[in-house]
Amino acid sequence: MSRFKGDHYCKVDSKGRILFPAKLKKQTPQEAGEVFVGKLSAFEKSLVLYPENVWNQLVKRTLKQLNPYNAKHDLFRRDFFRDIVELEFDASGRILLPKRFLDVLQLTPGEGGDVVLAGQGDRVELMAKSLYLGTEMSSDDRKSLSAEVMGDFKWDDED
Repeated sequence: MSRFKGDHYCKVDSKGRILFPAKLKKQTPQEAGEVFVGKLSAFEKSLVLYPENVWNQLVKRTLKQLNPYNAKHDLFRRDFFRDIVELEFDASGRILLPKRFLDVLQLTPGEGGDVVLAGQGDRVELMAKSLYLGTEMSSDDRKSLSAEVMGDFKWDDED
């Protein structure tokens, strides 16, 4: 499994391309290949980048949960597969973001195109730098959220 980590500050060039940081590229396992699948986040103005093999696992697990004869499940399926882009590295190690995604992410190619690629374990989140910096939590908020989400955490020694 991929173990992406760290915040990586980049720029969107005038053609909508982002040079994928070398450190993140090194963190990409071979089985992930040269393709990332980007999906607009349901929660933030960000693009979540999954290595293709991780995306395929997510799709498989998601589809197992859906009943094709349930209207709400059908609605979820349609939304799940909306706003997806396949991103391949060019010869210079850049990914090209389609204009429609640049608009949603509030990124202006060239000037004003500062982005953060934030490693998050099996995925990388791409967000405008100004929006990303706005998600910083206070120490008290971080403690509260950690206790709420991970309060019953136990080490699983089987992995």
